Amino acid sequence: MTTISHVRGCNPQSMLDFATDLGKQNDSFVTKVDAMEASVDNAMNHWKGEGAAAASEKAMAHKLHSNHLATAIDSIAEKYNTYGVSLGDTRTALIRILDVEMNGSGMTVDDDGSVHAPKVPSDPDHPNSATTALNQQVLDGQASGYESRIKALLTQFGDGETAAAQAITTELQTLSGYETKPDGEPVRSNVQDILDGKAQLPTDPKKLHDFWETLTPAEKDALYEKDQYLGNRDGLPSVDRDHYNREKLDDELTRAQNGDPAVKDKLGDLQAIRDTLDKNPGTMLLLMDTQTGTMAHAAISVGNPDTAANVSVHAPGLNTNVKNSLGGMVDEAKAVKTLADDRLAKLDPKDPKYGQKAGQTEVPVVWIGSDLPQGKLTADPTEMDHTTLSGAEDVSSDKMAKAGAPKLASFYDGMRASHDDSSVHLTAVGHSYGSVMTGLAVQQTKVDDLLVYGSPGLDLPYKHGNWWPVSGDQEVSKLEVPDGHRYEMTGGNDKVANLPRFGDNPRTLPGFTHLETAPHTTVDGVNRDGASEHADYPRTTKVDGKDQLRTSGWNIATIVAGLPDEAVKKP
Repeated sequence: MTTISHVRGCNPQSMLDFATDLGKQNDSFVTKVDAMEASVDNAMNHWKGEGAAAASEKAMAHKLHSNHLATAIDSIAEKYNTYGVSLGDTRTALIRILDVEMNGSGMTVDDDGSVHAPKVPSDPDHPNSATTALNQQVLDGQASGYESRIKALLTQFGDGETAAAQAITTELQTLSGYETKPDGEPVRSNVQDILDGKAQLPTDPKKLHDFWETLTPAEKDALYEKDQYLGNRDGLPSVDRDHYNREKLDDELTRAQNGDPAVKDKLGDLQAIRDTLDKNPGTMLLLMDTQTGTMAHAAISVGNPDTAANVSVHAPGLNTNVKNSLGGMVDEAKAVKTLADDRLAKLDPKDPKYGQKAGQTEVPVVWIGSDLPQGKLTADPTEMDHTTLSGAEDVSSDKMAKAGAPKLASFYDGMRASHDDSSVHLTAVGHSYGSVMTGLAVQQTKVDDLLVYGSPGLDLPYKHGNWWPVSGDQEVSKLEVPDGHRYEMTGGNDKVANLPRFGDNPRTLPGFTHLETAPHTTVDGVNRDGASEHADYPRTTKVDGKDQLRTSGWNIATIVAGLPDEAVKKP
C-alpha cells in the first residue's frame, strides 16, 4: 500500500527534468545524424557509380535506424512527462490537504491515510451534554471526509506509479530491441494496410490519438515515410508532431535553399520558422505546411501543451503571414505566458476559488494554420495597387475565414485529444480577421473560454435570417462556449473593430464580458498603458525601463490562465 511518507519522499519533478534533458540529448543526436545525411548528399553531387549508390543506400539505412531510435527516445520522454505531471498533480493535491486544509485542525493522520479527530472535552458540569456529542460528531465527520480524500489520492498515486513503470518499461524494451533489430519488428497488418493505401488513419483527433498510442516507433516512422506531413495531424502527441514537423522543416529548408521549384518561393517562411525555433528553446512546431494553401502555414507552442493545465490558441488576422509575423507573435505569446504563469504561481492554495490552480502553467499556441487576407487597405485611390485591391476583397469576404475555421476547430480538438489530462482549460483567442475565423470555429466545437479583440464580427447567424439582419439579433448561443466565458476587447481608435463587417461587434452582443483597454493600474501594482489602435492589444510598452504588457495584454494573460476575476472589466 502507498503511504504518505512514500509520497512525500517522491519527487515527480525529477521525471519532468529527466524528460527535458533526454529531449535535449535526443535533439543533439538528431542534429548530428542530419549533418551526416547532409554530408552524404553533398558527396553524391560529385560521386557517381555503383560505389556511390551503395554508400547512399547505406547512409539511408543508418538514417532510418536513427529515426527509429530518436522516435523511441521521444516516446520515453513523453511517458516521463505524462506521468511526471500526473504524479506531481496527485502529490500536490495530497500535500495541500495535509499541510494546508488540515493545518491547525488538531487532527492526526497515520501513514496509511487514516485520520483521527481530536476528542472534544466534556463539560464537567454536564458530562452527558448533547452539545459535546454533536461537536464530536461534526469533527468525526470532517475526519472521515479527509480520510476518504487522502486514501483516494494515495491509491491514485500508487496506481500512477505502477502505470508509469509499466509504460516506461515497455518503451525501454522497444528501444533495446533496436540493438538487435535496427529495422524494428515488421509493421502489423493494420498499419501495413495504411501504407498500402487499403485503409486510412483516423481523421477524428481522439480516435487518431488512441490509435497512435498503440504504434511502435518503427511503425510511426513508416507512416511518416509515407506521409511526411504526418506531424500536422490533429490528435498526435505534441512531442511527435514537433519531431516529425522538424524533420520535414529541415528537408524543405534544404530543398528551398537549393532551388527546388516546389518550395523555393517559401524559403523566407521556412527560414522564419527555423529562426523562431532556434531563438526560443522549449518551443514546439505543431504545424508546418507549405503545400495546401497559397500561404505557408505554421503553429508554434511556447512549451508543451500536452502537459500544461491551461492552453490557449491564438489566431491572428489581416496581413499576418509566417515570414513576417511568426517571430513577433511568438515573442508576444511568451510575454503573455510569463505573466500568466506569474499570476498562477502567486495564488494562495487556501483560496476557495482558485487555490487548486496554484502553481499551474499556461502554454500559448501561435496558429497561422490557414490563408489570411494580405494587402494594404487604404481609402486613397492613388495608393491602390493589385495587393491593395486583392487584400480589400479578401478581408471584406468571409471566404478565407470559412475555409480556415474547420482546421482551427480540429486543432482545438487535437489539443484536447493529445493532452495528458482531459480537464485541460482551453481558450480560443482571435484578433481581427482571426476573430471571425475563431467565431466560426467555436460554432463547430467546444472550448472553455473565448476571447476576441479588435473584432469585425464573429459571423454568427441572425435569429430571423441573414437576409434581414437586425443589430443585436445574432445567435450568440451558437458559440460552443459556456455562459459567462465569452470576452471581448475593443480599443477606442480601432477602425477595424468599429466598422464591423461580419455581424455586430461583440461589444454589442449579449453574453460577452467587456474588458478594459484603457490605461490602468492592475492588481500587481503595474501602471499599464492602454491599447487604442488595431495592432496594440498584445504588444508591450516600456514602463519604468521594462517591457510590460498593456492593460489589454494583462487581460489576455488572466483569461488564458483561467483567472477572470483578475481581468480588468469595463465599468
